[in-house]
Amino acid sequence: MVSKNEKIHDFLIDKSRKFPFIKNEISNNGLLKITKQNTDLFSFMVKTIIAQQISNEVAEMLWERLCSQLEQNSISIKSFKNIRYLKKILIKTKISKSKINYISELYIAMLKKEIDERMLLKKTEDEINSLLIGYKGIGQWTCNMILIFYYKKLNIFPVNDLVIKKTLRKLDLLEKKKINFQENYSPYLSIFSLHLWKMSKRIL
Repeated sequence: MVSKNEKIHDFLIDKSRKFPFIKNEISNNGLLKITKQNTDLFSFMVKTIIAQQISNEVAEMLWERLCSQLEQNSISIKSFKNIRYLKKILIKTKISKSKINYISELYIAMLKKEIDERMLLKKTEDEINSLLIGYKGIGQWTCNMILIFYYKKLNIFPVNDLVIKKTLRKLDLLEKKKINFQENYSPYLSIFSLHLWKMSKRIL
């Protein structure tokens, strides 16, 4: 029996039949899927805020430093007994002042249940965007990462991601045509984005 992930992969290959370079790259990538996050929503959002506008390597280093402050491999909102303790840990981690403020506001909002993981499950993607973007430090890129990697939504296209943007431009050049990626790869734009991130390491 063919799994859903295999069906999605076959769909992307079929949609790339007019684009030989892209088809070959997706084939080289193999079957990709969104992996389950072993963390709560607060921790995932903290990790995503930390990763804003810095390299993956620096983001991972800061995240590991944060976890080591707590002597935990995985953290949750319960890891922080109060806002003062949270700020103390973030300062020790050497996260920027602005990101400390963003994370602190997020912490308070989640304690007050203004942002609630279960509540968000019942909302549409647009409703989640509207709610989260109302908080400082949470823009469209952060929302897209939450929708793709935490809520495992299959049709999110983070076109404002720098690597995605560069990769799409490069693919237009390599295929020698302007491609409507959003139209062509919907309703599996999230999985297509995974392929773009992976192939970017080879083609950029």
